[in-house]
Amino acid sequence: MYTEDLIAKQREWAERGLMSARKLLPLMAPVSTYPGWTREERETITYLASATARASESALLLCAYGQLWDAEVLVRSTLEGSLKFSYLLQSPMAFVARHREYAKELFGIALLKDHRKAADLLATVQNPEDDEWRPLRDRLLSNAELTELSARFGRGARRELETRWGFTGLIGALSRSGDPLFQTIGGMAHGYSLASHVQHVDMVGASIPLDRDRRAPERRESLHLAHQGRLVSDILILLYLRLTVGYRFVGADITPLVEAKALVDAAGEWQDDAYRAWMDVEYRKPASI
Repeated sequence: MYTEDLIAKQREWAERGLMSARKLLPLMAPVSTYPGWTREERETITYLASATARASESALLLCAYGQLWDAEVLVRSTLEGSLKFSYLLQSPMAFVARHREYAKELFGIALLKDHRKAADLLATVQNPEDDEWRPLRDRLLSNAELTELSARFGRGARRELETRWGFTGLIGALSRSGDPLFQTIGGMAHGYSLASHVQHVDMVGASIPLDRDRRAPERRESLHLAHQGRLVSDILILLYLRLTVGYRFVGADITPLVEAKALVDAAGEWQDDAYRAWMDVEYRKPASI
């Protein structure tokens, strides 16, 4: 359906984005080796940094093969992980409390939910004590753990904590904080919403990819490239955001981030050029089917 020129271009853009991301990732070293954290705190930051980097790379690999809608879902994960990373490291004064919420309290709530889902599944099978179900039984909490977690996290407390650490709560808190690093973060809510449609396969998410595929070739391909440009740019913007927040928190020399900003700006130029080309096709030329 797509031309050889488009296939070559989408792979080139994805590879350039991937090489830029891989060039920037080692810059996270001053954050991951910060001596002011406990072992557990450093491990939490490493988990988050690794998860967002992994999702970013997977999204770029999907972009190389034109699977932009699947990449969109992974960029959604990258955004959510970047928001959690940023919220954790936004304020040294709030870090200990926020780390406790993220690494301990939300973790406990997740274990409680997983226990109940595993127990529900085991209740539906005829042979729950057989070895084939042992991996699932091993996910069950002990009676003492179940009692302790249930007592700690009533329904209201769970809802309040999960709402605060959910996408809407995080992006709202960061946007309203007055922190200059997050003045424009709210602009990413649209992409997150679009990816949510795709991930949950509601009518919007199920129909929008086919709507694009049914367009005339020029309209379809110009929009495809604009979409890919935005995905690559978002991935690098979010990586730069994590670096900037991390460097500020640990007090690292920000000189290495000058080159990082140049790479992010270059990706923004690809996006702008692709977006302008699409706008020209979509709105300034005679309409095509």
